[in-house]
Amino acid sequence: MASIKSITHNIAQKKTIPSVQHLISLPNIATTSRKLYSTTSTSEHITKLLENKELTKEDATNELRWIIQGVRERAQNQMAKGKMPEIEEDSISNMVERRSKGEPLQYILGTTDFGPITIQCRKPILIPRQETSFLTLKLSSYILNLIPSLTSKDRPNKSLEILDLCSGTGCIGLLLSKLNPLINIIGIDNSPKAIQLSMINSRDLNLNERVKFKYGNLFNSNINSLLSFTNSSLIPSSSLTTKTNLKGDGKYGMIISNPPYIPFNEYKNLPKSVKNFESPFALLGDNNLNQNFGKGLKYYERINEILPNLLIEQENLEKNGWKGLPRLVLEIGKGQSNDVIDILRNGGLIKKTEIWKDQFGVERFILAWTKK
Repeated sequence: MASIKSITHNIAQKKTIPSVQHLISLPNIATTSRKLYSTTSTSEHITKLLENKELTKEDATNELRWIIQGVRERAQNQMAKGKMPEIEEDSISNMVERRSKGEPLQYILGTTDFGPITIQCRKPILIPRQETSFLTLKLSSYILNLIPSLTSKDRPNKSLEILDLCSGTGCIGLLLSKLNPLINIIGIDNSPKAIQLSMINSRDLNLNERVKFKYGNLFNSNINSLLSFTNSSLIPSSSLTTKTNLKGDGKYGMIISNPPYIPFNEYKNLPKSVKNFESPFALLGDNNLNQNFGKGLKYYERINEILPNLLIEQENLEKNGWKGLPRLVLEIGKGQSNDVIDILRNGGLIKKTEIWKDQFGVERFILAWTKK
């Protein structure tokens, strides 16, 4: 999750795209029988987008640009498959209408950029935030810098097995694995829809042999269910390969998690584009939709409670060549760092912690070590 301030700027992170007028002047990739996008519609679409009070005129102009680009990319993909694309003007108008009513652009376009990878997004699964991608890239670099050179005898002799708790779209684990071939991921989420989508993202990124996802509930008393990998039947085997080189059973070298952490008193003030579309189960940090109090810390308390059952021994991890590695990485909400660190230190296993700030200067990640 991200802070309320960043959520209000819930705009897809897109690569540099030409201006609206330039896009309009480009030849339509659909057949000549298709209706061309008219320059006279630009101001009308921007006016319509501005019915969404969360958008500025600059936001609306940029989002229209991304919508046009998305429609044309989709049409191109359909034509490549021998299918007739929808009428361009109709598609654009439909997307503009949905956005004017507050629906997040990521759901409308169906994807968002997460660092160098593209993640599919579907309502009501939590949309990956730019703060998370920024710090996941930093974490990836941190891990890579711990790995000795190819000629070193201290180079890891086994892959790093990471457990991603509350994995959502799978974005964090997928990015880490994409950037480091020595990392394997098992993601756990209590939403079948999230598991299905994360499996699709893994397949689309050609990572489904090193990144797996399964259903699981952190608050289940059977902790052993988090220590074994069971192939999910949420997606037919014909559409996703079941081949895996993950060993699957055992403990993990590192735990990562971006759990729900928003307190109810903050949740009730979130913008409609969040509350009306993203699942409250992915946002509220007190694990109870009927609880109107709390500090959003229940997931951190639970993770700290089960942590000793999930991590392999530090000595064994170092024998495998992974030295200096943080054993736990948590995303946190604004102002939660002290409370979360207190929770971890009271557990007795964590000996050292470090706080990382996001690109906006907000304390966002906590890294924790079991060895000073």
